[in-house]
Amino acid sequence: MKRLFPILLSLLSLLPLVSRAVEVEQLYSASVMAVNNQSNRTLQKVAFAEVLVKVSGNASITADPVIKKALINARQYLVKQAEERVDGERYLQTTFNDQKINRLLRSSKLGVWSSNRPQLIVWLVVDEDFSRSVRGESDSDYAEFIEAIKAQANKRAIPVLFPVMDLDDQLQVNSRDLWGKFTDPVELASIRYAADNYIIAKIIKQNDDYKLDWTMYGRSNRKQAYEVWLHGQDQGALTVIGTELTNNLANYLAKRYSVKASGNNEVVFFNIDTVSGITDYAKLLEMFSELSAIAQVDLEAVSGSSIQLKLVLLGTQQDLLMELSLDQRIKSSENAFGDMNFQWNAIN
Repeated sequence: MKRLFPILLSLLSLLPLVSRAVEVEQLYSASVMAVNNQSNRTLQKVAFAEVLVKVSGNASITADPVIKKALINARQYLVKQAEERVDGERYLQTTFNDQKINRLLRSSKLGVWSSNRPQLIVWLVVDEDFSRSVRGESDSDYAEFIEAIKAQANKRAIPVLFPVMDLDDQLQVNSRDLWGKFTDPVELASIRYAADNYIIAKIIKQNDDYKLDWTMYGRSNRKQAYEVWLHGQDQGALTVIGTELTNNLANYLAKRYSVKASGNNEVVFFNIDTVSGITDYAKLLEMFSELSAIAQVDLEAVSGSSIQLKLVLLGTQQDLLMELSLDQRIKSSENAFGDMNFQWNAIN
């Protein structure tokens, strides 16, 4: 078998041993509510814009001149639509062609963010009436904040959880840990939720106003400790600060994980072990063909349960490795010589 390109070999050591990303469903679909008896043609444009934001991760994408033109012809990208009534309101359910959208984004030099996205968990601690407390998913006092984050996360297609704050959570994390940003217990408690990143959100209630201070923690590879990836502050109504927090998280992650076409069509060879049978071969080839960083994948060689793939890249090698780091179907391990080995992890 041919060996991996040297640059790729040096980058392979950065891949994490464990990946826990979530595959976001219905990335190319949107449901929009008609306002003031809007026509279906208008609703198609609204839905198309929502899908483009989800797929690219770019909240300002509709300002791009090429995208503006594409929005006028939204029907050309539409695969199916259906109307439904919910509580007396009319909704248009839409699904768009994924291949056409990806081509549109790449031809516009905009990024494509794959459906494998990091799982986030938000740990919320509140300071009010001279007392601090941790608030979980079912908290009623701060439901507006929690629901605003969930709703905007759905629009931006990022997986976000809140802890249930049952006895297990309460024994691991308390308000002092969160307020002081003592991350060790928070990191341990986040393992239960299979989170790739965790956010500590601190809210101070001031009459009818709320001050928010938040920090997102993450790690780039298996050898690193968690570190601060992003920090921000905000003030206002709970729904406003919750929505703004979610947008900041989505914008940052999209810049980190979306793939822009490099134009180089670089070729690399990738070796994977523990592949057994035609079914595994087919699933592996399908997985690699769906990665945003890859333009073409071919089976180069087979040796027992090991195979080598020839990959033509749309993006860079780093883009490819970043995507693979979020996919549970590829496992990595280090041998006695410090080299990285990759195994196929079949998921039914």
